[in-house]
Amino acid sequence: MCYCKLALLNSHSLVCNSTFPIFYCQCLCFIASNGNPRLPDSLHYIDPSGRPNAYQRVILEIGDILQYYDPAKRIPSWGYGARPIDGPVSHCFNLNGSTYQPEVEGIQGIMSAYISALRNVSLAGPTLFGPLLSTATAIASQSLTSNQQKYFILLIVTDGVVTDFQETIDAIIKASDFPLSIIVVGVGGADFKEMEFLDPNKGGRLESSTGRVASRDVIQFAPMKDVHGMCFSNAVFDVILALEDKSFCFHVSCHLYNICSLSPAYDFAFLTFT
Repeated sequence: MCYCKLALLNSHSLVCNSTFPIFYCQCLCFIASNGNPRLPDSLHYIDPSGRPNAYQRVILEIGDILQYYDPAKRIPSWGYGARPIDGPVSHCFNLNGSTYQPEVEGIQGIMSAYISALRNVSLAGPTLFGPLLSTATAIASQSLTSNQQKYFILLIVTDGVVTDFQETIDAIIKASDFPLSIIVVGVGGADFKEMEFLDPNKGGRLESSTGRVASRDVIQFAPMKDVHGMCFSNAVFDVILALEDKSFCFHVSCHLYNICSLSPAYDFAFLTFT
C-alpha cells in the first residue's frame, strides 16, 4: 500500500491558511450495499492485519492532507444510511455516538469513531446526500452570520449513487452561496456515471427544482477505482488545487480578501511517498 502526503508551497496556500482558515468535515456511507462488516469482502471490513479498507484509505490519504489546513483539528464527522441502536435509519448521525457534538480529534479520532460506529449501528439505506449537505451548509452559514473568515470542506465517501438526486442538487446549489466546498469519493465497484453529473467539470449545468443555478463550482467527484495504481496522489493533488481556487474565489466575491495581495499561482508542489 502506497501512501502520499502533499504540501503546496506558494503564497496562495499561505493566504488560505492565515487569512481565511479552512475547516474540514467528513461523512461516511453506512448503507447495506457495503456488505457485512464482519466479512472480508465488505468495504467496511476491519482487517486484523492492519491493512486499511476503502474508507480508511480515503481517511488516510485525503483526510490526512485536509487536516493540515484545519487549525483546530476538531473535525465534525458524520455517518449516513445506518440504523443506530434502538433508533430509525439516520441520514446524518454523529460518528462518535454523541448526541450533540460531532467533532473528533484529528485523523486518529475519525478512525476510532468510525470503528466504534461499525459496532454500534446496523447498515441500512438508502443513499441520501440532502440531509448531510444541509447540515454542513448550516455550519458554514454560521461563519458568515458571525462575520468570521472561514472556509469549510466536506468530504463525503459513498459506495453508490444517490437516490435523492434532485434534493442533492438543490442542496449543492444552496451550498454555493456559502463558504463550503464538497469532495465526493466513490469507493467499491459501483457504476458512478450518474454521480459524475453532479461535478460540473464532468457533467452538465446543475439546476435546482426552482430553476436556480449554482453561483460557483463547489463539488468535485472522484471514483477511487479509476485512480488505482497512481497511489491516489494525482487525484488528491487535482482536488486540492481545485478547492484552493474555490475557497479563494468565494472570499474574493464576498470582498473578504484584498485581491491586490494575491501572488502568482503555484510555485512548487512537493509529494512524499512512504
